Amino acid sequence: MKFDLQPQSPYNLSRCALIFSQFPLDGTDVWIPAREILPAQYRRLYAVENELILAIVEQGNDSRLIVRTHPSHPKKLASFQSMIAWQFHLDAPLEAFYKKARKHPFFQPILKTLYGVKPLRTPTLFEMAIIAITEQQISYPLAVKMRARLIEALGEKMVFEGKTYRAFPTAQSIAECRVDDLRALSFSGRKAEYLIDFSRKIADGSFKLDDLRDRENEEVIAAITSLRGFGRWSAEYLLTRGLGRSDVFAADDLVVQRLVGKYLGPGHRVTAQECRKIMDEWGNVKRWAVFYFLCASRLKLI
Repeated sequence: MKFDLQPQSPYNLSRCALIFSQFPLDGTDVWIPAREILPAQYRRLYAVENELILAIVEQGNDSRLIVRTHPSHPKKLASFQSMIAWQFHLDAPLEAFYKKARKHPFFQPILKTLYGVKPLRTPTLFEMAIIAITEQQISYPLAVKMRARLIEALGEKMVFEGKTYRAFPTAQSIAECRVDDLRALSFSGRKAEYLIDFSRKIADGSFKLDDLRDRENEEVIAAITSLRGFGRWSAEYLLTRGLGRSDVFAADDLVVQRLVGKYLGPGHRVTAQECRKIMDEWGNVKRWAVFYFLCASRLKLI
């Protein structure tokens, strides 16, 4: 099966693959940079209503994304197409950010390297919430390693062309774990409790994450922070990376405070409140500015 998706321009899959393949990855997203005559690819295994579907994504000369699937005729095609369209954030506009960034002395030089780069949303909000829990109060690389162990232990797998792909664990698979099971994967006892408690709420339907998709930012924050183990940082992280809201960012993130303070502020790390005040001038494109900060830092462009 092959179908097309049309992202809002500019979007450069080759540049995304080259850049994101240099980031710590947990084993779900597979970025393959272009080489010689072979195009860049994104590969991922999805669990769609109990069916495993592997996606292989390339970009055509006309900017369209070409998606091939294995199996070639998935039974849950409509649900899968909706999931991958959501993940690739097809409607995300960058031009409003670029228009402002081109006039800014900090962003001007890095746009040449990062032009057309967009982050993926997570396929599900459950995955994003689990990511938020795993990344709380520890370094990003360490959190990714711990999450990779979780995916290796609980994610369903598929072997295709000699390579093993793993889907992100389902809520039910984590809900059935004991605290000691997750401690064996290097999670702290408290974090293991958060992961299990939250997954049980999702698995039994007592908390419906998808109901948050169309709610206002503060409503989403209130709903998420009402759950055990979630603070404002986690809620704002879900808003940006999970829901793709561009008018908000995780101001409580220490790395963000350092980068914003150093390059847009007084030259040193600032508080969350000061960080929000500095970023006010970026209006509805705050998320893009912060994302490009993080990419530039990770790639040592700054």
